[in-house]
Amino acid sequence: MGKTQEETMNNPFIPKDSELHALTRAEEENCYKDMKAKALEACQLPIKDFVTCSKEHNVTVMWTCRTKLKAMNNCLNERYAAILNCLALYIYWLEIELHKKN
Repeated sequence: MGKTQEETMNNPFIPKDSELHALTRAEEENCYKDMKAKALEACQLPIKDFVTCSKEHNVTVMWTCRTKLKAMNNCLNERYAAILNCLALYIYWLEIELHKKN
């Protein structure tokens, strides 16, 4: 059938007695879903402004709503960058911990 939770959490590069484990694909996908949800929640106002502007200007949306699009993208990118930096630091910390044990 499918993998058990123990098999899913098993990583050949980390000893089984270790408290640390690398993220599985499912955990990684859940992390990205949470990241996206938090970014969308934090950036509701710029997103709403851009959507409203784009509904009002069908053909000229690229020129008329450019500043609102940039504001929305900047907000989303800031949220993604902050979370990705935390993830990178966590991965770096994991590597250090693994090297200490070897």
